[in-house]
Amino acid sequence: MKRSLARSLTYNWRLKLSALALAVLIWAVVSAEQVTSQWIPVRVDPVVRDPEFVVTAPAEPAVVSVQVTGPGRELWELAINRPTLVLSVRDVGERRTFGLDPSMVRLPQGLAVRVSDVRPSVVTLGLERLTSRMVPVRARIGGRSTQYFVIGEDLVIVPAEVRVTGPADRLATLEALTTRSFDVVPDDSTFSLEVVLDTASLDGLSFARTRVRVSGTADRRVERTVGPIRVSVPDGLQARPAEVAVRLSGPERALRRVFPGELRAVVHRDSLPPDLPPMGADARVVVEGLPAGVAATAVPNRVRVLPPGVARSTANPAPAAQVPR
Repeated sequence: MKRSLARSLTYNWRLKLSALALAVLIWAVVSAEQVTSQWIPVRVDPVVRDPEFVVTAPAEPAVVSVQVTGPGRELWELAINRPTLVLSVRDVGERRTFGLDPSMVRLPQGLAVRVSDVRPSVVTLGLERLTSRMVPVRARIGGRSTQYFVIGEDLVIVPAEVRVTGPADRLATLEALTTRSFDVVPDDSTFSLEVVLDTASLDGLSFARTRVRVSGTADRRVERTVGPIRVSVPDGLQARPAEVAVRLSGPERALRRVFPGELRAVVHRDSLPPDLPPMGADARVVVEGLPAGVAATAVPNRVRVLPPGVARSTANPAPAAQVPR
C-alpha cells in the first residue's frame, strides 16, 4: 500500500513539479495586479520655511502610519523605497502642533498608488525663535609659531566681530569665535593671513562670514645670558652669592636693546622674614629694568640673605654665579 502511494506521488514528478510552479506563478501575477490597501510606516521630515524659527527637536512622533492603495506589485516597491512625509512649516507664530494630510507624502515617481489616510494626523515640533548678535573673534596661533616667534600684542583681526544667527539660548553662551589654529610666516617682522573660523562645534548656528584676516608683528624668539650682576638687598644686608647671571628670553630685536648695566637683581624686603635669623634666609631674586616683552631669570634664582657683619665662613655661602660661555 505504502509502495503504491509512493509510486503514484513520484510518477511523472517532473511534470507535477512544473504544474505546481506554474500555479504559483499565476497566483503571483494575479496578486500583483490586484488592488489592495496597506498601512506602511513613514518618516516625518519637517522643513521650516519661516526664517525666524529653527527646528530644535524632531517631530513627535517621528514616524507615522500611512494608508496606501494600489496594485500589489506597486506596494512591494514601496516596501523597498520608503516614501517620506514632508511637513512644510510657514508662519510659525505660537504654534507647536501641526496637522498632517495625505498630500504631504512624497511617493517615488512612476508608482500607480495613492495615499488615503495618515495616522496620527497631528505631530508636535520643537521650534525656537532665531536671534542674531555680533560676536568677537579671537585668533588661535599654532604652538609651533609661539615656540619660535614672539607674537606682538598689537594683533589686528578684520573684522573684529562676526554676526552669528541661531537659537537664543545657544547664542547666550557663545562668548567669542576662534579661528582655526594657524602658523605665521613673518615677512621681516610682520604677517597678514586670511584664516578660517573654527565652527566645527557650532552646529545649528549660521555666520555672516567664515573667514577673517589676522595681521600683526612677529620676532624670532631667542635667549641670551648676561652678567654677572650684583644683587641688591635692603637695609645693609648681605647676599651670598653677591652676584648672579641673568638669562633673558624674548624677541630678538628687544634683546639687542638690553644692556647689563641697566639691569637690577633685587631681593625685596617683603620676601624676607621680619626677624632675620643669624644664619640668614633664602630669598628669590627679581630682575628689574627689562624692556617690554622680555622675560628674565636670575641664575641662581635664590640667594642666602645674611644679617650685617656675619662672617663669610659662618654663612657657608655658595660660590658667585658664573656667566655661561
